[in-house]
This record gives sequence, C-alpha cells and structure tokens, in this order.
Amino acid sequence: MAGLTRAGFIPETYQTIKERIESRLEVYNPGFDFSADSPDGQLIGIMTYELSQAWAQLNNVYNSYNPQVATGAALRNLGLITGLPYGVANRSYATLETQGVAGTIIPRNSLLVSDSGDEFYTSFDTAIPSNLQVVAKVPGLIPVNAGTITTITTPVTGWTSATQTTPGTMGGLAQTEQQFRNTRQRTVMRNYTSTVGVLQARLVSLGLSQTSISNNTDSAVTMPDGTPPNTIQVVVGELGSVDPVVVAKTILKANAIGCPTYGNTSEIVTDSQGVAVEVFFSIASAVSVEIDLDVTFLSENTAGATDNIKTSLLSHVNSLSSNENVIWSRLFGYVTPYAKAQINTLTISVKGATQGTANIPVNSNQFASLLLGDINLTVDGV
Repeated sequence: MAGLTRAGFIPETYQTIKERIESRLEVYNPGFDFSADSPDGQLIGIMTYELSQAWAQLNNVYNSYNPQVATGAALRNLGLITGLPYGVANRSYATLETQGVAGTIIPRNSLLVSDSGDEFYTSFDTAIPSNLQVVAKVPGLIPVNAGTITTITTPVTGWTSATQTTPGTMGGLAQTEQQFRNTRQRTVMRNYTSTVGVLQARLVSLGLSQTSISNNTDSAVTMPDGTPPNTIQVVVGELGSVDPVVVAKTILKANAIGCPTYGNTSEIVTDSQGVAVEVFFSIASAVSVEIDLDVTFLSENTAGATDNIKTSLLSHVNSLSSNENVIWSRLFGYVTPYAKAQINTLTISVKGATQGTANIPVNSNQFASLLLGDINLTVDGV
C-alpha cells in the first residue's frame, strides 16, 4: 500500500503507476496499444514519469523531517531547531611562546603571519612570558607546522618575538552532511536535565567537537583515567578560540549539583548565587597520526582526486572525539570515492612509529590529529 502508512511514507513505484493507468484506460477501450513505440504507449510513459516524480517529491518532503536521511536545506533547518548551525569550516590554531619585557600585555587580535603568508590573530590578552594562543584568520586547511608562525605584524612595545616550538592543530573544511548528523545527534539533549549527555551536547555547541566525559559514580575506586570517586572529569580538545572561562561556566551550569570536577586545568567562575567556584577540566593532548597509502585511479577523470583524498582523510581524523580510536578499516571509505581509487596499500601509525594496519588507540585524555604533511600519498602510473 502506497502513501502514508504506520510504517512510514511509501511512494508508489513507476511500474505500479504505469500498470494502474493502463488498467483504467482498458476499461474504456480494450484495444489500446500500450507498446512503448506507440502513441498511446508514449503518452502513458510521459504521464507515468510525471506522476512518479510527484511521488518522489512527496517522499522527499516526508524525509525532510528525518535527520538520518534529510539533506541540504532541510537538514540545516533540523539543526537550527536544536540551536545547532550547520558546521562551517574550522580554523587552524597554535600555541606560541612569547619573548620580551615581562608583564607586557599582548592585546587580543594582534596579528602574526606564518612563513606561508597566512595570517593569525591572538585569541586573548596575554602577558609575557605566558604562552600565546593564535587562530587563523581564514577557516580551512591552513598549515601550522612547528616554527612557521613567527612574524609579528602588530607592533607592541615590549614584545620582541614569538616562537612556535610545537605544531598546531590544522583546521577543517565545512562538515559533510553525515558529520553534521553525528554532531546533531550529540546535541539533541542539551535543553533537558543535567546529565552527562546534556553536558557533552552543550560543549559540542561551543564548537568543541572533540570531547569526552568520565563520570565516576563509584564511591571508592578511581577510574583508570584518574577520575576520583564520585567525581566528573570533562576532557576537551585544544580550545583554539574558545574562552576557557566559557567552558568552565558551561560545565558548572550543566553539572549535577554537588558533583566535584576534576582535570588538569581550572577556572574560577561564579554560580547563580554569585558564589565563586573553581571548575576543573582537562585539555587533551594530541596523538599525531601519519598515513601512508598507494592507490591506482581507475577513472579517466582524475582532476583534483589526490587533493580530495587528502582533504577527506583530514576531515575524518580531525573530527574524531577524544577517546575515539583511529580505525584503520574505516579510512578506506574516505579514499575510494575519488576517481574510483583502487587502494593498493594503506597503513597508519602514530607519527614516527612503524606503519601498519593496527588501529591507533586514543584514550580519554587525548584526541587524534592529522596534518596535511603527514599524509604520504603515492599514485601508481603518475
């Protein structure tokens, strides 16, 4: 039975529509010629096609309310219902060491430029010699290799130089529809009661997609990740441009009353009664991933295929949450769609380690990080 049923909306098939039209016309003239090359048959084909398109549109309208299959504007609208805008491209960010006169304040939005000419702005007012957080001006795959962001273009008296001793975290492209569905799934509970799910949802809505929460309800045993008894530990990826005070306020607001917090950093914020509260949380460390792969393109149209493969892998790995392992077998699906790529070999490892096919473990205090330069792609025949 076609139409709206208890099982959902079932569109009528092309063949069923065609047979129904033919059976009704035969009532008036049993001599109708329904063959495809006859005038009557061609007319029926046109009518059938138009009606099947109408059924398809009705099916699309029905599915537009289902976040698992909705696409385009319908999917974006479903996100807005829960206060979640469609995921835009993320910005690269890095941490720099500062040199100059101690106590000198480097203002927020001071500008630096990398060796590749990309502009970065400081995220917060920072006093020398504290570390400086910088964020790329333009979202997307902006490189942040160690030692590349060093040129100061906003002069500040007392600030002489900046040193980038460690690589930053590369930004990402706008979310794919499936990635957005996954993010939305983690945020649908954020307006309800104070649960671990609500807390994680609210953190995701801040732009902290790489999060995990350890809720130790045992009264005597410390969890393997160090979370003490009757305590909650919130772990986030590197903050980038997100103010740590906002993170602490979010935790305080969503956390159960009287539940202590634990972590490797803290911020003092005020509760609804104006009382100062120290909120602890942890900032995860990056597990740098390296990927080696050899492919053969079976399609004649290979334009942009290598860049698309790299972008796809970057987007996947860098969207994984803390405590989410890098699964070797899942990477194949981010390679094969481009130019009908046939994978000859694909191996992964923590950067600097021996390549292989084992999954890369990521614990609750870590998150996976992949840089463009750590994807070693070889194309056979090129």
